[in-house]
Amino acid sequence: MTSTSKTPGAIVAAILGGGFMAATFDFFAAMLIYHGTASGVAKAIARGWYGDAVKTMPPSVDPIGIASHYFILIVAAAIFVGVSLRAPILRRLAWIAGPLFGVAIYIVMHFVIVPLSHAPPSAPKGIQFAEEFGGHMFVIGLPIALWARAMLGRD
Repeated sequence: MTSTSKTPGAIVAAILGGGFMAATFDFFAAMLIYHGTASGVAKAIARGWYGDAVKTMPPSVDPIGIASHYFILIVAAAIFVGVSLRAPILRRLAWIAGPLFGVAIYIVMHFVIVPLSHAPPSAPKGIQFAEEFGGHMFVIGLPIALWARAMLGRD
């Protein structure tokens, strides 16, 4: 199998590779941006399910936050890969399409997902906004697009 085939295995590799890389990079970026621990970030994500009650929950809630985070970004990667199969220009222009896709993810997360969750509304300000927005562009969107291009080719 070449690295540019469109086999089901290559499609799955593009989705999982991009989703896992983006989720891992974003998890560490959140720790850096908010000066938090892995458990703190996991609980912040789990707030979407449990609201502020998560603050008093034991660390056993952390896997729910982590799994939710990875699931969301694997779904995002699947969306990008699926669309790029019909519009290969997204893979040809991965260095542009990826960051733009990251902006779309930022918008959906902050204006659709979080408001529909149990997490209290919050909007990063100042440098945290710039770091989070840039993070979505370059540590989420770009890896997803580059994995799609690496596994599925430019055509």
